[in-house]
Amino acid sequence: MGANDVLALEANFKGWQEKRFPVPKKDINVFEYYCIDQFLRPFDLSDSQLKTGMTGGGGDGGVDAMYMFVNGELIEAESELDPKTPNNVKLLLMQVKEGEGFSPTAIDKLYWFVDDLLNLTRKKADYHSTYRPELVTLMRLFKDKYGIIVGENPPLSVELLYITKRDVEPNDDCHKSVAKIKAAVEKHFGQAEFNFHFVNAVALWTQVQTRPLKKKSFKWASQPMSTQEGEIGLVQLVDYYEFLKEPNGEIAERIFDSNVRGYWKSTPVNKRIAITLKNPDSSEFWLLNNGITILAEKIDNAGFLQIEITDPQIVNGLQTSRQIYNYYREGLNLPNPDKRRVLIRIIKTADKTVRDDVVRCTNSQNEMPEEALRATDAIHRQIETLFHRYNLFYDRRKGHYRDQGKPVEQIVSVVDVLQAMLAVVLRRPDDARARPRNYFKSNELYTSVFGKDKYDLNLYLKSIDILRRVAAFLDGKNLELIHRRNLNFYLCMYATCAKVGSIHAPPGEILKLDSSTLSPEFLADCYDRISKQYEKLAGKFLVGGERDYDSLAKGPQLLKAVNTELKRRLHSHSKKKTS
Repeated sequence: MGANDVLALEANFKGWQEKRFPVPKKDINVFEYYCIDQFLRPFDLSDSQLKTGMTGGGGDGGVDAMYMFVNGELIEAESELDPKTPNNVKLLLMQVKEGEGFSPTAIDKLYWFVDDLLNLTRKKADYHSTYRPELVTLMRLFKDKYGIIVGENPPLSVELLYITKRDVEPNDDCHKSVAKIKAAVEKHFGQAEFNFHFVNAVALWTQVQTRPLKKKSFKWASQPMSTQEGEIGLVQLVDYYEFLKEPNGEIAERIFDSNVRGYWKSTPVNKRIAITLKNPDSSEFWLLNNGITILAEKIDNAGFLQIEITDPQIVNGLQTSRQIYNYYREGLNLPNPDKRRVLIRIIKTADKTVRDDVVRCTNSQNEMPEEALRATDAIHRQIETLFHRYNLFYDRRKGHYRDQGKPVEQIVSVVDVLQAMLAVVLRRPDDARARPRNYFKSNELYTSVFGKDKYDLNLYLKSIDILRRVAAFLDGKNLELIHRRNLNFYLCMYATCAKVGSIHAPPGEILKLDSSTLSPEFLADCYDRISKQYEKLAGKFLVGGERDYDSLAKGPQLLKAVNTELKRRLHSHSKKKTS
């Protein structure tokens, strides 16, 4: 690697850090985050989603990050998998070393971890090593979710990235260690696809330069109809397949609108689309299909019958698009020539309100679940506008502000706001920890948080402010991540109620609360009281002889104990005042 390339990589990393982590938290390895961000760009994850897979630290089994994807979607605790749906599973493991070269010893650690992970029946007590709690939670997530669909023998891809910033190459011992990992994968899943990538400074700089294209092009099959609002016409299926692809051949997840991207279920519609594609002698494809709707910031002429689209977002026709991609990628018995076409409608708009209306209306006649479209509601645009005044970026269109290079700590996700409101206003820290997305699925639950004119908009801002102050306090206590995640929402609720002086903490009183009075000393006292209940109850939540803190925080027992302690505190303070 040339000296100039090394300088360019280092300069890019420093520039990225200045934008995204101007003041990094002590528990964030910025270089690890940088590498993970570069290689996970095709999956279009939010910052909060990236953080869920970061596991670096003592007891990490050689794994600094771990992610499970099904059909291109990140799998989280609340993800629901349907065994009847065609499920393509990808397991991605990453090891990142900033100042070290490639080591066979480090790779051997990965071997033992992979063997523990891919044995779906092996329990924590039988693991080869003692892994940190966050990693154990991710291992359990993979085993539980894969166990749901394993009966259908879904295709599994296991990919490992070993990244270093040094300009080095792996030696023979490194390759021998990789062969051992491959053997372990094949032992547990004989048909699994296995890939191990040594990413040195050269490969890392290449990946950094491989930025997702903001513009994509395709060719009309015939002259389209052009209007002030956009264009509509027919595109050959093979040309649309090229439009859907990334340069590496994978589907371009980023061009599917974030509001509806994750909706993928086994339906008769999917099956009919697949049957139509596999039968080229049937009626012309576009006559049997509703077509595709694409939103774009800009449409430019790129030659005869060719256009270039800036920031394309497919908002309707996702199932059709995925079926077309899968059909041509498999490449089985394709007709030659293949002149079948699909109807494409491109709407040119940068107006957020128009964009949201199009997303909602074009999907209103489909079987799209209501929760997929929540972020298009007016309340979320209002929250976004309010947060801007305070230099916060409400990421209702997932990844929008990350792509603009906004600082990670100033980006607030929709789920962040939901969890803050659940903990501070609705006093449901158990739901905030365990099942926040249920509040998007149920109209009754959703309106309890985001109902029209339900709360003063400033209450959403106040809740986030409290959540962030509590998170900063917990960050300073040197707790393991699992305990910070479990106690965060309980401490928010307890501290708010204690400061307001009411176990019910009415919204009007919360709005009056000066968040700056949540001092470290006050929070420390609240934390000590909650922590005692947390540790006391943990002995009753055992899995394989180990304390299952996650289940405790997600269940009703801890909330009941914390509320009892809160009543005791408030009663004690009330007696002191009267005396």
